[in-house]
Amino acid sequence: MTFKRTLMLSVIVGVVGGLSAYVLAWGLFTTHPELGMESVRARGVAMWVSPIAFLGSLIYFSARSRTR
Repeated sequence: MTFKRTLMLSVIVGVVGGLSAYVLAWGLFTTHPELGMESVRARGVAMWVSPIAFLGSLIYFSARSRTR
């Protein structure tokens, strides 16, 4: 796997991971007001998940391509 492909796949995984984390956190915070968190805080969750998913997938795809 070339580095460009690895980088593009990692960007896609990071964006999709961030969006899905946002949707899940927003839904949780909206439907459960007893948590005491506003639904606006879901953006913070997505901002943390996106780079972590990007870096994790970049490491995974890089290690996977070296073993082949």
